[in-house]
Amino acid sequence: MTAQILTSELSTLIQDSKRKNADIRNIKAAEKSLSDLKSLPNTSEAQLGADLRRRPNFVRPFLLSCASKNAKLAGTSVACFQRLVVCKGLAPETLQDTLEVLRDCTGLAQDVQLKILQVLPSFQQNYGEYLTKDLLATALHICFILLASKTAVISNTAAATLQQIVPAVIGKVTKEDESAKEQDFVAEVPIVDGSISVMSAALDAYRLLDDICLLAEGDRPSFLHPASMPPNFGLELIEAVLSNHAATVTSHPELVHIIRVRLMPFIIRVLSEQKSFSMTVRAMRLLPIIFNNMLSALPSECEMVLSLLNHMLDPSSSPMWKRVLCLEVFRGLHSESSLVRSMYAHFDEQEGKRSVIKDHLDILVRISSEKPAIIGLGAQSTIPASAGQTEDEMDEMAALQAEGIGGSIGVAVTLRSSTAPGISARLSIMRVPCLDQLDKGDPPQIPPAYLYTLALTCINSFSEGLAKFLLPFTVPSDSRNKRKAKVKELEESKPASGDEEQEAQTPKITRSQSNSASRLPTNPLSLEGNQKHSQIKTSSNMVETCWPALLAAYSTFFHAALDSEYYHALVRSFQKFTQISGLLRLPTPRDAFLTALGKNAVPSSIMSVQNSAQQLPVPDNKDPRRGSRTPNTPAPDSARRLSSDSSIASLNTRNLLCLRALLNLGIALGPVLQAAWSIILETLQQADLVISHLAAQKRQTRSGQSTPTATSETDLLGDIGNEIAAVRIAATRMLESSAELPDESFLDVVASMSGLLKNLTDSDDTGDTLASAMDPRANLFVVENLGKIAEFNLPRFMEHPTPRNGWHIFVNSFLSIVSANHFDSELRIRAAKGLCDLIGITSSSEIVKETKDEMRVEGLVAIARQIDSLNRRRNKNKTSKSCELEIHYMSLETLRSLMEQFGDSLASGWFDVFNIITSVFEEPVPSKDGGEEELRERMPRVTNAKSPKLVRSAFGSLQLICSDFLATVPENCLPVLLNAIYSFCAQLDEFNISLTSTSLFCNVSDHLWTDQDALDLHSFEDKNSINLDSLEIQNFDSQKAEMILRVLALLAEVTKDSRSEIRHAAIHSIYRIFDSCGEKLRPSDWMICQKQVILRLFAYNEEAFKGAESADQEPQNSSNSSFNEAAVILLENTSSLMSNYVNVMLVEDGFQDVWGRLCNSARLLLDRANLALSAAVFIALEKILLNVEAEQRSAFGPCIEITWNIWKDGNPSTHKSPERKTTDNQAALLAYLHCLAALYPLLSDDLKLNHIQAILGQLKRCPTNSSPTTYSDDSDKMTGLQSQIVLCMQNMDDRIPGAVSELIRCSSFFASLAFERDLSSASRGGPTFVAFSKASMKLLEDFITKHRNVFDIYSDGSLLEALQAIFIPISLKYSWRSEGKSPPTWQKATSCAVEMLKVTIQIQEEVVLQPEDVSALWQEILNISNGILLADPTSAKKSASESAADQSFDIVAFLSVFDLLVPALGSSQIPDGLRGTFSKSLFRNSIIHTPHPDDLPVLDSPEVLKNLNSVHMGRVCDLYPSRRSKIAYTCLDKLFGLVARHDSSPERIRLAREAAPFLILRVGIVLKAYILDQPLRGRMPTPASQKKELLYVLRKLVELESEPKAIPDAPGIRSDGKKHLYRVYGFVNKALPVARRDPEVLQALNRVIEVVASDFGID
Repeated sequence: MTAQILTSELSTLIQDSKRKNADIRNIKAAEKSLSDLKSLPNTSEAQLGADLRRRPNFVRPFLLSCASKNAKLAGTSVACFQRLVVCKGLAPETLQDTLEVLRDCTGLAQDVQLKILQVLPSFQQNYGEYLTKDLLATALHICFILLASKTAVISNTAAATLQQIVPAVIGKVTKEDESAKEQDFVAEVPIVDGSISVMSAALDAYRLLDDICLLAEGDRPSFLHPASMPPNFGLELIEAVLSNHAATVTSHPELVHIIRVRLMPFIIRVLSEQKSFSMTVRAMRLLPIIFNNMLSALPSECEMVLSLLNHMLDPSSSPMWKRVLCLEVFRGLHSESSLVRSMYAHFDEQEGKRSVIKDHLDILVRISSEKPAIIGLGAQSTIPASAGQTEDEMDEMAALQAEGIGGSIGVAVTLRSSTAPGISARLSIMRVPCLDQLDKGDPPQIPPAYLYTLALTCINSFSEGLAKFLLPFTVPSDSRNKRKAKVKELEESKPASGDEEQEAQTPKITRSQSNSASRLPTNPLSLEGNQKHSQIKTSSNMVETCWPALLAAYSTFFHAALDSEYYHALVRSFQKFTQISGLLRLPTPRDAFLTALGKNAVPSSIMSVQNSAQQLPVPDNKDPRRGSRTPNTPAPDSARRLSSDSSIASLNTRNLLCLRALLNLGIALGPVLQAAWSIILETLQQADLVISHLAAQKRQTRSGQSTPTATSETDLLGDIGNEIAAVRIAATRMLESSAELPDESFLDVVASMSGLLKNLTDSDDTGDTLASAMDPRANLFVVENLGKIAEFNLPRFMEHPTPRNGWHIFVNSFLSIVSANHFDSELRIRAAKGLCDLIGITSSSEIVKETKDEMRVEGLVAIARQIDSLNRRRNKNKTSKSCELEIHYMSLETLRSLMEQFGDSLASGWFDVFNIITSVFEEPVPSKDGGEEELRERMPRVTNAKSPKLVRSAFGSLQLICSDFLATVPENCLPVLLNAIYSFCAQLDEFNISLTSTSLFCNVSDHLWTDQDALDLHSFEDKNSINLDSLEIQNFDSQKAEMILRVLALLAEVTKDSRSEIRHAAIHSIYRIFDSCGEKLRPSDWMICQKQVILRLFAYNEEAFKGAESADQEPQNSSNSSFNEAAVILLENTSSLMSNYVNVMLVEDGFQDVWGRLCNSARLLLDRANLALSAAVFIALEKILLNVEAEQRSAFGPCIEITWNIWKDGNPSTHKSPERKTTDNQAALLAYLHCLAALYPLLSDDLKLNHIQAILGQLKRCPTNSSPTTYSDDSDKMTGLQSQIVLCMQNMDDRIPGAVSELIRCSSFFASLAFERDLSSASRGGPTFVAFSKASMKLLEDFITKHRNVFDIYSDGSLLEALQAIFIPISLKYSWRSEGKSPPTWQKATSCAVEMLKVTIQIQEEVVLQPEDVSALWQEILNISNGILLADPTSAKKSASESAADQSFDIVAFLSVFDLLVPALGSSQIPDGLRGTFSKSLFRNSIIHTPHPDDLPVLDSPEVLKNLNSVHMGRVCDLYPSRRSKIAYTCLDKLFGLVARHDSSPERIRLAREAAPFLILRVGIVLKAYILDQPLRGRMPTPASQKKELLYVLRKLVELESEPKAIPDAPGIRSDGKKHLYRVYGFVNKALPVARRDPEVLQALNRVIEVVASDFGID
């Protein structure tokens, strides 16, 4: 690229030279250079530069062109020079000529001048090693010449070029120093105390800097060519040199000497004299550089300048703009904390030196207060006001004015006008600081508050710098990394705004872990071995010396109008200065700053307004346990008066900001604050009072509005509520940090907090202060925060003994409030809650072993003290009493919590526990102080509880002890425990507790029985000392026996309680005790317990029942029902007990007497005729009887008859349930039968027929008098009672003579019960007995089948009764609707009847019976047979399929019966009439189509065929076939079968003879109907069913071979088996003409004719 440019430029140069008729030498030189250039290889820029550098003559045409003074040629040549310098193609020996021709060209055109200035920086960059001495002077001369140009662009470019070349010259010194050798020194130059040898670059730098200083002062230079330079530019060059190479200048004494003798005097002269703004600015800009780098090299000069700057800050010494420049310089100095420390060490700490830093801070104090109106100084800080505020600023201003947490601070806050804008980032600062306005010749317009803004920034930077340096040293080395984040957070902490506000609204507090070895923060002054210890000491001296001035300045700005940013910075720096004061262990500045911050957090103006307010009660937070307004809360009217009489004085956001800073300091300085904790805590207390006061005002104001009132403080206080929430979070964090404090520091915190309590006695007068005027809230603050401190320091209480963990301070503080009954109730309650929460700490399982017992006992003692303080200060005022009850309740709840945690390991303090529990009663049981003698003298009888709520809470602890911790209760405390349990049983306020307390006796009994092998009561059997009616404790040798008997005595006393449920529970508990210890009682002990306890309880019940019965008009009512219930419970428990141990008791001789007495008690209970009680009696007897072992039956023998008599006479079927609207005796009757089932095996050895009859008689009473079952129907399934009856029947011993007949009769009774009961009672919902009847039928079948060979059942009529019972459901087929589930009753009866007949018909022949008995028996059999055939399906409304199924069933049953009856029915012992009845039954049931009435015989007429030949009209109506046509055809077949020839036995002949007339009648009515009806139909065919019947009858006639002796012979006719055809032959002949149109019928008739002809010999 360079070769192309040079080629182009040379070509242009040649052409221009020829055109201008230039010197021929220039043309030839250019052509020669162009030729050389083209001959060079074009590889790279570097190679090209190296080749050209070896050809010095290559630049000759350019030198000649510049020397020609032709602007165009010179411009081209200068451009080529630039390219050659850039590629380093210029030979070093040509540099001098090049610079000279360039200098000669400085007078040419502007473009040439600019190109020259572009070449010079490249010279410095690429040929800097050659650019020294004269060459350097020539190059700079060129710049100075052009700098003097009147053309601005040329002058400015020359200035820029100088600002590049001059620093580069100084930069060469640095490189030279790195490779310096002694032989390189070239000259000596003077310094302050002689001379020094320097090298070439250093010499150039020395000369150059010296000449620049001379030129700036207006003198002639000594090294540079004569030139002129503006002083301002000279100062700028010096600034460029010092800014870029300050270290180099500082390291060279000769250069420092120039600064000392040339520059510093010049700067002082500029500052002292009335120089222009531009020169003063440039001089001021040099000072920070000099102070930063040359303070040690130029101490005197720096001291002089700093003093001058402080002096210039005086308003009378300098104009405003110069003061501003001074403060801008100081602002830069304060940003470098190390520089401020160095200045303080060089000047303030040195004797004879001026106190530069202290004087500066004093001047800042004067500046801050010189014009209060400008900074908006007032009683409190406000927002600067102006017409052009942003929306955020307007919001903040509105918050400060209109909020103040909702109200204006009338004496403090007002809006500022635009004439007093205050300090803000928008209006009080300059966009470009004065020190940076180098382009201004005159001072700019400066905002009035800018000077004060700079002063504020200076003090902030001063404090921030100290903190930044000192804070890292305060972290112990072993925990530096651990707390690094926390220190950083503290350094950067600021009030919540924007995102921080949001974070403040959702705090997340992490509880610190207490460490017993917590270390104090390190005092930086103690780090003597640290390499920065001197600086630390200097910083400490700065703090100790300067704090008064700083505090004064801070105090001024704290009351100025500042915007949010500046106010935050102010608070942050104030906080950090306070922090380092505390960490340096400087109590005076620390306390002064803490006090000042506290006053800004809660201003005195607010305090003065609050002093005039009414007393503020403790706010009612709607405690759910209270639910009512605190009594001392002012009524709404008084609240309105309060609002109108006094202005609402409160805090604004900036007060809260200061408060947060104060709280942060509490966190940071906690270990070293000592007594200063009271400053922080008292300020926090005052702020809490003010906030609470305003919240109460807001709440009372909103209470009168129609809109819903906000309940939370944040909602009530609006936007400021978020700030308050942030403050509360900070306060919580501060209290949380107490967990990390050493023990001594922690005690300081607790003592300081406790010291804030006010007005602990009625006579206390703390003066007219806010805290005294509002002491309830003030003390509430202490209570709440003591609780928080305790919560955050849980590990401390777990690990440290009470002297080190502040336990007694906490307890005494809380108790002092609880016991002060002149305080507000809510305050006392919260104090009690705080104490209870503190005591809860003792329940922790993490407490170290060394302090565990101590802390637990201390906790119990504290609870007892709290309750005792309430008892001593008992007040009859209703409000006070309610408060004390609430406190008492919390104490009891705390006790329960403690017992839950460590009751199993509590070694001591049990008397305190029981004293606390029994404190709920007005007359507590004897306490520990009374001793054991008092315990033995009496037992509690009357227990009046103070409150049901207290009873519930105390009982929880007692229940816990009795269930889980009895093993840890000392033996000497057991009497107190038992008395306490009885007290809870006897109290009347809480029924459930009384009920539950009875079970606690069982727990104590179980505990007493632990490891107890036996309890020997035999020795006390005949002694009067065992008296359970007495409440006195017996003095037995065995303490456990004594305690067990005391348990029984107390429970026996409870059974006399007026409440039935309590009596019942006591009964259960007594039996529970017996059940648990039964295995350890011997038979003799059991007898004693039975006589002394159980039988006595029955006697108590009977006496109470009779007493209640005599007192009431009606014997069965609610007044005595409870005694029946108690009797039931007694029976249940007694039966359970005796069932388990009856075999043990049977070995004792006295068992029969005990059993007799028990049975007498049972009889008395049955006499009450109460179903529930009766059921319980029989259940109890059953349970006991079932458990009598077979081996012990002989021993139980004497007791059987007693038991049998009770059962026989105690049928409960007629008993009632007076306590219910309806009587349900199912359960009682079922229990009655179960008792029979248990008793029956014991009776089996002596069982007689009278027993069977008695049992069956009672069984019959049971179902007939039973009530209907609830929610179920016995038609589908038997009731339990009915099932049990069946079971009893099945289990009866049938071996006793006569027993079978009795069982059959009873079963028959049961089988017919469903069909013989009163239908009206069934309609009222009585039992249906359907399922029971079906089961009884099966029972009958089983009995008869099993005992078919017992002839007595035939002779004594029991079988007849069974058949009669079975016939009833068969006869009611389709007319009995209560069938239940399948099979229907008639089908079940049919099946049973068939089975019964199968086993009895054949045996009847063997039994000799009276004729009337035979007739009766067979008549019932034929009734059953006829019943099977008979049915009216239409009445049942059954479907065709159901009817068909029923018909099939009947056919099967009938065929079975028919096979049994034939030929048995033909016996000679059976009257002929019964056989005729059977034939008639077959005839009637074989009818398919209803015959004409004239054809049928007269009812019971012996002449069956008389009306067959009657004459009557035919019928044309449709004759529908029978719905049971199948069974009709079956009967028709059987009728033919009876007449048919078989074995011609007498039985068969008798049957055929009786059946033949009915068969001829049956065939005749069919033929006669066809003969008479068919002609009337004309050509209509015979109905199908009638035709089918006709054809069937004709076919059967042909097929029949009749019994010859069954039909009498006809005159002239001889036939063996076809006599029946002769009887119908006439009808057949008459039918032939009628059937001429029906071939099928005609063929059948002809077949009959053919048979007649062949058999009778007719042609």
